[in-house]
Amino acid sequence: MTTHRTYASNLATNDVHPYRSGAWRPQRSEHTTRSMHIDGTVPRELNGVYLRNTENPLFESIGRYHPFDGDGMVHMMSFCDGEVEYRNRFVQTDGLRAEIDAGAALWAGLAEPPSRSLRDGKCARGRMKDSSSTDIVVHAGVALSSFYQCGDLYRLDPRTLADLGKESWGGKFPTAGVSAHTKVDERTGELLFFNYQTTAPYLHYGVVSSQCELVHYVPIELPGARLPHDMAFTPNYSVLNDCPLFWDADLIERGIYATRYHRDMPMRIGIIPRYGASGDIRWFECRPTFVLHWINAWEEGDDVVVTDTSKMTRRPAWQAMRPSRPRCSAFSTCIR
Repeated sequence: MTTHRTYASNLATNDVHPYRSGAWRPQRSEHTTRSMHIDGTVPRELNGVYLRNTENPLFESIGRYHPFDGDGMVHMMSFCDGEVEYRNRFVQTDGLRAEIDAGAALWAGLAEPPSRSLRDGKCARGRMKDSSSTDIVVHAGVALSSFYQCGDLYRLDPRTLADLGKESWGGKFPTAGVSAHTKVDERTGELLFFNYQTTAPYLHYGVVSSQCELVHYVPIELPGARLPHDMAFTPNYSVLNDCPLFWDADLIERGIYATRYHRDMPMRIGIIPRYGASGDIRWFECRPTFVLHWINAWEEGDDVVVTDTSKMTRRPAWQAMRPSRPRCSAFSTCIR
């Protein structure tokens, strides 16, 4: 095993915090190795990479530590001609670099009020570090890590995990950032995304071409600030959501971000043509619930069907108008 880099950390070596010990114990070093025990033989036909993004704290938290607060660290397993290689690398975010320079945490985490942060932040909640630790996909041959409360997309080489800087989309990257769980359409090579914020219009939806050009970006009208976490898509449509669990609007005015579940408010599913305008979205109501992740979406004739992880069951099909023809470009690969 080769150690690529070891970072200084002020976390106690005997840390007993339940989310920083045992299987959760954070890594301080970045490694590269092909020296692994393999039972059997790796098929030579298996070629590609598996990427996993995780929270990996480097510094003691400001106040209570939440497991979503750790810095982004990507783990990679590559398979090529029967050989296997492992690498792990920190995502070189602006926040990580600032805290390395300071030698301590500068941002309060999810379990603390934003006012405790020592620096501002541009995530949906404000005054929070964009740790880019939630998700990772591959678009146009480049791995993109992202953060669940909206932020920058950080670019890595999917095979070496070399830092390639932040995504800019030709200088058109949204000021509101991008939420985790972007989607890559392997058929067209397009990347579909959304972002959200606490000020109107509260939600945006966009499409990036296979050539990394932001080609579509529209506001989506909502009644107020929401907490969408995922989206889905079909060949012709994108599926957004308005769940009845979100920050209490009155508390936001006081700088407090506490979620409230509105039991009498219906869940809404929004279906928009891939290149649809703001007014083209159609909302469909269903029973109150919160969907963290969607499993799949597809079309059956004029119906759009989506499934979620709440009960692993199929949702009802909703009618939607079909555009004249889908757009198409080059092929790309999505991982995780």
